[in-house]
Amino acid sequence: MKKLSTICAGSSKDLRTSAPHQLPIYATAAFTFCDLEEGMRIFENQPGAHVYSRYGNPTVEAVAQKIADLEAFGLGEKAFGLMTSSGMAAIHLALESCLSSGDTLLTQKILYGGTTELIEKLFKKNGIKVIYDDLEDRRLVEKLVNDNQVKAIFAETPVNPTLQCVDLKMLVSIAKKSNARLIVDNTFATPILCRPLTIGAHLVVHSTTKYLHGHGYSTGGAVVCSEEHFFKTKLWTLYKLIGSNASPFEAWLVDMGMKTLHLRMERHCQNAMKLAQWFEKQPLVKKVNYPGLKKHHSHLIAKKQMSDFGAMMSIEINRPLKTVQKFVNRLKLCTITPTLGETDTIVLHPASMSHLKVPRDVRLQQGVTDGLVRISVGLEDVQDIIADWKQAMVMESRSR
Repeated sequence: MKKLSTICAGSSKDLRTSAPHQLPIYATAAFTFCDLEEGMRIFENQPGAHVYSRYGNPTVEAVAQKIADLEAFGLGEKAFGLMTSSGMAAIHLALESCLSSGDTLLTQKILYGGTTELIEKLFKKNGIKVIYDDLEDRRLVEKLVNDNQVKAIFAETPVNPTLQCVDLKMLVSIAKKSNARLIVDNTFATPILCRPLTIGAHLVVHSTTKYLHGHGYSTGGAVVCSEEHFFKTKLWTLYKLIGSNASPFEAWLVDMGMKTLHLRMERHCQNAMKLAQWFEKQPLVKKVNYPGLKKHHSHLIAKKQMSDFGAMMSIEINRPLKTVQKFVNRLKLCTITPTLGETDTIVLHPASMSHLKVPRDVRLQQGVTDGLVRISVGLEDVQDIIADWKQAMVMESRSR
């Protein structure tokens, strides 16, 4: 008979008699072996085996594979995924796996601010040369890649917060000829609207915090790769060493969110198009940045590589900075918060928030004007969203 303290210290027994209907949360730091021989076999071939949750966890792996399956849909071959603690961890892992000191990275002039900061403060410091370009002119991109022996190209499309799109087919062609790896941040589009691996990209990254989870309760990221050898020898090796893994609970939350991803994206896109078309008719709105509009600079590119145009947009309000700030504060239904991809409509004023510490001349060069407002269009009735913007515009006209 076990003593009281022994019962307390031991693990509770798994009493299930059949498989669970939903993915369980494997909340354990490590996994046990029947004997030393089993431990030796597993340690000899760790990828895919369960040793320690930093190396791999059944819950985390199941969700990572689900994301990989979505990204590989239509590819005709299996892809491999890892879930990370954040989108930034995913970007770091992808870049680190492709670059060594002395290598050159080519990327966009306009990127999510966190990505630019990561590149500038970490990769440059570690001896990576970085070239910024708009990635639009094929001849220029080819010249930059060939003249500088570029090892990796990082592209975000549509880009945050100005919504330009880059031609992935063009970048794939250039990358293949030069033996460079193309990494694509697919957070805004999601694999429902665009699957870069099927176009020829080598790696895809996500902030799962955004649309994949879609409800604002989880922070996470993902890296997907179609090359098994690269996945095992580069990505997974780095993953276990730097400890960028997602927790089982965060992964489980993403899995719950992805069950409705295809339905949510359909409604998101419908609402975004209607709102963008309404903004086009408003005198207060100087410019609407939405790839679904024919006037948008990247409309044809988006139409070619996306099945729909997404739920992200930005508008330029034709007023001075202080007036724009007051205008945003008048919104009642829309939420002011520095995230996106959730069920409610979210606004961000970059000049006051994400780009507050960026020198004005620098952010203006990036297209981030005083009047730019980024909008993540939610799942509400679109007429309610429009009504919220309409009442804010009425109040603005009365205040003049």
